[in-house]
Amino acid sequence: MSDGAGGTASRADRVNTPALDIRTLSKTFSGQVVLDRVDLTLDEGRVHALVGQNGSGKSTLIKILAGYHRPDPGGSVVVRGVPLQLGAAAAHDAGIRFVHQDLGLLLDLSAVENLMLGLSYPRGFLGRIRWREARRRAQERVARVGLDIDVRAPVGELGLADRTGLAIARALPEPDQGNAVLVLDEPTAALPAADVDRLLATIRRLRDAGHSVLIVSHHLDEVLDIADRITVLRDGRKAASVDAAGMDHDTLGRLMVGHDLVISAGREETAEAAGPAVLELVGIAGGTVTEVSTTVRRGEIVGIAGLTGSGREALGAMLSGRLPRTGRVSVDGVAVPPARPAAAMAARLAFVPGERARYGTFADLTVRQNLTMGSLRRHVRCGYIHAGSERQEVRRWVDEFGIVTRGVDAPITSLSGGNQQKVLVARALRLSPKALVLDDPTAGIDVKARDQVHGIIERSADAGTAVLLVSTDSEELARLADRVHVLSHGRVARTLRRGVDLSPEAIDHAQVSLGTP
Repeated sequence: MSDGAGGTASRADRVNTPALDIRTLSKTFSGQVVLDRVDLTLDEGRVHALVGQNGSGKSTLIKILAGYHRPDPGGSVVVRGVPLQLGAAAAHDAGIRFVHQDLGLLLDLSAVENLMLGLSYPRGFLGRIRWREARRRAQERVARVGLDIDVRAPVGELGLADRTGLAIARALPEPDQGNAVLVLDEPTAALPAADVDRLLATIRRLRDAGHSVLIVSHHLDEVLDIADRITVLRDGRKAASVDAAGMDHDTLGRLMVGHDLVISAGREETAEAAGPAVLELVGIAGGTVTEVSTTVRRGEIVGIAGLTGSGREALGAMLSGRLPRTGRVSVDGVAVPPARPAAAMAARLAFVPGERARYGTFADLTVRQNLTMGSLRRHVRCGYIHAGSERQEVRRWVDEFGIVTRGVDAPITSLSGGNQQKVLVARALRLSPKALVLDDPTAGIDVKARDQVHGIIERSADAGTAVLLVSTDSEELARLADRVHVLSHGRVARTLRRGVDLSPEAIDHAQVSLGTP
């Protein structure tokens, strides 16, 4: 089979030289090694899967290849025998093409317009765009990945699988530029199960045409179905690099978590927390979440775990109103309407978002302004904000939470990541919430700050707050939670309970074993 870029030679006949050769690649952030001397070889015309748990180093490696991060000295990346000077332009010139989880498509524009972004439109007399020629080229390009779509229609009208296929089609080099090294970062994470097979067929089509594919995925059955070879990362190191042939789900999962996949089964469940129900979720759905229902009682901490694409990463934002949803959310019987953050706050549901730099902190404002952003009513006098009263309150929170800052009017960006996170937790708790939703509250902070934030969460629950803790950290969940719901394909697939079967290893096992249906 040929897509016009790689000829029709069989895979066995191709020269077995590496398309991509990574040697001793490392990356350190603030003294913490997140990628430690990793090797990976992608052979020409093969699909190589990169797998590992959340935080294993997969994203860091991809961002280094894309030129987003600069690696530590000593490593090397070679593309088809030529050393790569890492950077976005150099990677593109070397034939490396990336399709990230955020596909970067403009939904209001047509497929033609999206495909032509970054390319040259065909032009005629007086520089006018030759739209008929542009549509023909677009149709040829989508045909290379097996898509049958109307390239004139807005991309927003396409299904998720077709959008992903379109992003791949846009990434491919022109036929006369040779074969690509395609890097696909979690391409199936947001896809419903019915669309996954279509995308895997697209990847096979590209491989058979001669392109080399590095695919990052959490879904082990998909990996075993599509990959020729698999590299496993664990805690920033390469744990294994194996041929997919002969590998099975349990063995691959064991390589990912570093221990046997053994979990308690058939034991009696513990009784639910004795406090009354405070936060109730019934049939929550939207995006990658298909149906989540649970109840969090007064003084209880309920954890949410799951691999990327399981729905875990979207749930907190849905409850807070940042992302749309269907289903019912209530706090002490008071319904919280969807997509209305102010209504959630009025119902005394407080939210600490993940990705604090993007969704949590206001980079241009001070510690004081960030901390009191949720409500200033108590400091309003005759229509004006009483700055002295506001500063006095903020100093109390700074002292109580041990926030290290040179002053309440210091820029929020002058604080360490851990201290910024404590400001966000303080901002939520000063609203006296009945329900507190935390999304990865200790991601990217040091061990001491992590322990301090854990203490704050525990004290909040002890004071009667119902806490929903969404986290990618299995040890964090096992330490804090009374129950942990493990999501898979947008649903609660397993629940682990303190005193019965709740441990970091059990959470790891459940996430890996439930990653695919």
